[in-house]
Amino acid sequence: MRRSRKKGGKGLQAEMNIVPYVDVMFVLLTIFMVTATTISVGIDVDPPKMESSTAIAAENDDVMLVISVNGHGEFFFNHAEDPNSPLSEQRITDLATQMFAENSKIQALVKGDKTAPYGKVIDAMSLLQSVTHQNVQLMTSPMDE
Repeated sequence: MRRSRKKGGKGLQAEMNIVPYVDVMFVLLTIFMVTATTISVGIDVDPPKMESSTAIAAENDDVMLVISVNGHGEFFFNHAEDPNSPLSEQRITDLATQMFAENSKIQALVKGDKTAPYGKVIDAMSLLQSVTHQNVQLMTSPMDE
């Protein structure tokens, strides 16, 4: 608090310094933004490993349609109401068609577990290709060296 220097001003003037509060809010916002981009939504799938595996650059998860196939051959969709619960092929087709109609530049990817039945992975690729009418990419992990 400081005293007023005007003539006749004998009272104390109370001021609140909000700069530290704003600084803390900016730090919290930055931490939230950084951690929100690293959180992966979906089920845990162990994709096969390849030497020539390359990263797919995407600004956010909204520009990718990803069907995951677990070891039991169940389908999961990253844009479903609950990405961790299996969906039928028809439900995934409906959701993917709706999303592709809104944005035709969406990348189509299939993330298959290495123990998933081969036919189910091909079914997922066929399903996405019938909706997007473009090439569907397989997600793999780089080999450990």
